[in-house]
Amino acid sequence: MSLAIKMLIGNRASCIGVIFGIFLATLLISQQSAIFLGLVSRSYRLVTDIPSPNIWVIDPATESDVKVRGLPEGYLDVVRSISNIEWAVPINIMDIPLVTQSGIFDLGQLIGIDDSTMIGAPPEILEGNLRDLHREGGVLVDVYSAKGSLAHILSDGTKVPLTVGDSLEINNHRAIVVGICKITQGFYPQPNIFTTNHNFKNFSSRNTIDFIAAKTKTGANVEEVLQKINAFSVLEGLTRNQLEWRMTKSFLKTGILINFGLSVALGIIIGFSIAGLIFYIMTLENIKYYALIKAIGGSQDQITKMIAVQVTIVGVIGYLLGTGATILWGFATEDTSLAFLFPWQLFVFTSVIVLLICIFTAALSIHKVARTDPILLMGA
Repeated sequence: MSLAIKMLIGNRASCIGVIFGIFLATLLISQQSAIFLGLVSRSYRLVTDIPSPNIWVIDPATESDVKVRGLPEGYLDVVRSISNIEWAVPINIMDIPLVTQSGIFDLGQLIGIDDSTMIGAPPEILEGNLRDLHREGGVLVDVYSAKGSLAHILSDGTKVPLTVGDSLEINNHRAIVVGICKITQGFYPQPNIFTTNHNFKNFSSRNTIDFIAAKTKTGANVEEVLQKINAFSVLEGLTRNQLEWRMTKSFLKTGILINFGLSVALGIIIGFSIAGLIFYIMTLENIKYYALIKAIGGSQDQITKMIAVQVTIVGVIGYLLGTGATILWGFATEDTSLAFLFPWQLFVFTSVIVLLICIFTAALSIHKVARTDPILLMGA
């Protein structure tokens, strides 16, 4: 197969062109898919950031953390009274107006967590003490907002990050920052503020519950517990995965799937068109050599293997370069507001697309060589 490699390397421009085509297709497909998956994962961040409960209870009309229908407070006792429920706590969430010390108005997401157990608190506290949330008006602010939209703006335009001890005005109530936390960012670029449910009621003047997070007793049958919860027509019990999927479906209704789907489709089209066309042209340029191989007794199977080796080489190089560039881009955006999620399934999906591009590319060239009469070419 050394002859196939020499023919491939001998035409450097075409070889680089095919590799670039596959690289660009891989980059577009993998990067856009990773961004899309990252945004989808943010749609159910409320569930992933609170790992303790294995059951969530909501109003049947609730679709996500941005489309919520509250439950009366008394329903919390109903859930707690169901057999095999170890504990159940309220989680509240709502969009609420706030004003920074610099006088900047914004709309933030206020999350109320259980006062006694602190279930629902951010997974990582960077500054301050979680227990200080019991202070009247105490709040935790996510680090991205503290350094960005909620930062103090000095007269010269310099931004000073929000820190412990600073104050905010939340829905015309004074709030004291008692900590800075790190959370999974939401789809919408708005501040995320955590407080106890006691303070949540003061800020929002609401007496309903948005989500009830619950944990079953060890060894309990989760499905049986859910059946008991769902026996109440005003309640709907869901497992973690079921709630994640409900929130995902609500998120996909925005039409974002179509937008990213078009970007992925564009990458596929680029791969098929650029890589396929350039490799086909390279085959036409080498057609006399293939004819010579046929004329001296070479079989079509040998030529097919040569083309397959060439396509495999450019395909692997282009795929590795494209995937590598996507992963590097992901590392570069790790601590930014940009969404990125690259699971192993995406590796498989991208490799399958690249494989199809390579098969298509090879098929075009093999078909052309197979239909070419070597006598006519040699005579030319």
